[in-house]
Amino acid sequence: MNATAAQQITPDGITPDGITPDGITPDGIYHQVWQATGFDATSMPEPGASIVVAGAVGSAIDDLLAACAAVAPDLPISATGSGLGTGGIGSGLMVLDPSSDLDADEVELFVRLRTEVGTVALVCTGIDAFWEWPRRLRAQRAVLDPAEELPVFAVSAAAALAGAVDESGLTDLVAWMHEGQMRPIEQRIEQARLAACVTALDRRIRDDHLSSAATVHTDPDDLMRRRRTLVATRDRGRTDRLAAVRAGVAGVRTATIADAQTGFRALLAAANRRCAHATPGELATHLTWLDAEIAQVNARVDAVLDDRLEAVGATALLGVDGDEPGRGAGPAGQAVSAVRRAPPTGRRGAEDALMVLIGASTGVGVGRLIVSPMAAVDTLQWISMPLTLVIGVAVAFWVIRIRRAAARRTDLRSFSAEVLTEARGRLEQRIASRSTEAESRLAGQITRHHERRVRQVAADVAEIDASLRRLRAGQPSGATAESARLAGLRHTVATRLAEATRTKARAETTTAPAVTRSEQ
Repeated sequence: MNATAAQQITPDGITPDGITPDGITPDGIYHQVWQATGFDATSMPEPGASIVVAGAVGSAIDDLLAACAAVAPDLPISATGSGLGTGGIGSGLMVLDPSSDLDADEVELFVRLRTEVGTVALVCTGIDAFWEWPRRLRAQRAVLDPAEELPVFAVSAAAALAGAVDESGLTDLVAWMHEGQMRPIEQRIEQARLAACVTALDRRIRDDHLSSAATVHTDPDDLMRRRRTLVATRDRGRTDRLAAVRAGVAGVRTATIADAQTGFRALLAAANRRCAHATPGELATHLTWLDAEIAQVNARVDAVLDDRLEAVGATALLGVDGDEPGRGAGPAGQAVSAVRRAPPTGRRGAEDALMVLIGASTGVGVGRLIVSPMAAVDTLQWISMPLTLVIGVAVAFWVIRIRRAAARRTDLRSFSAEVLTEARGRLEQRIASRSTEAESRLAGQITRHHERRVRQVAADVAEIDASLRRLRAGQPSGATAESARLAGLRHTVATRLAEATRTKARAETTTAPAVTRSEQ
């Protein structure tokens, strides 16, 4: 090759006429893309000097525009709505919000921006407010630019507006926009058209993949491996889940019953202390207090039972779809006053008569003991008998009252113990019934989940078997050849676009650092 010929070929193998080493001109590329996708790149408007900013609602577009205006007021940059094809647009910025994931509207907006404008950069804003922005940006770029061909910038508009321009990342973005405006118009047209062609081919390849992914399986070994995996795992985990439910519910039942017994033992001790000082007029107050304390113990134990059953359900139903775990409502407890036995009303009959007789005899004996020294005095003999009767009656009344108070407190103490025993029995029964109901409910949800999975696996296995039969019968499929042709065309267009993008960077010494990073 002579020196003249060497000067007419770039180091990348592209001639000045735009002919690639494969002998394809840009017009030939546009024609092939039009045949493959129906997109006519030559109908795109000529790029202008303006820069358009697009993004979803909630992204900091206004802050980005204000920061760009403060750093580079000469840039003709503005926001856009839903309409993009107005002409005169040189490049576009797709603003990404690191605080949320991409939705379908944002993806469609990006595709339209790339198709109608061509030269597009991804800009992640708000990096000063969201410390997880690198992970979110990688995830969003994997959706919008899986081939990692577009320039990406991470900026903080707030930092730029506060005066920290160098730390905001905005200088690289402004340099990229300035560098794009300084390119020759022919190069900008070619770059925009090639970028739009890449987007059109990506959409066509994605649509073909989605339409054929469910039916086209060309590797019998992969199908057999997938079939064996499905069959081996179709009922995996059922036994472990059911065993976990049984063990968990049994542990909950035991622990909750122990808590209930502890609560009622403490309540019985408090009731005994109250009964030791109870007066006849405090019976109603004691009953009200007893009802309130029993209700508190029941509510506390029910709340603990709910939390423990919910924890068991959350663990056992992890990954189970369909039914909601929910919290099973406990059976309505019967009111304490409706099931409690009647309060003590005092002793009557022969026992009371015997108590009066004992009190009277004790009083008479004590009276005679006190008055007996007076009998030796002649002047006091006339008063000894009346004084004996008065002292005897007083002592008898006091003895009867003390014995009745002791009997009443004993009865009240026994009554409180019986009430608490019955309440504890009802609570333990409710704990057992709720635990059994929760175990049945969780086991039912697990069983239904695995039944659905078994049916789904059976359908998948049947589909795989049908695909294997078609492959063994040699049924042809043209999807592979078409996909390979589209992938090859896309590679050609992407290579041509990369060369067109790097041409300016080789010719100029003022290369924007952000563009260099985006191509790494």
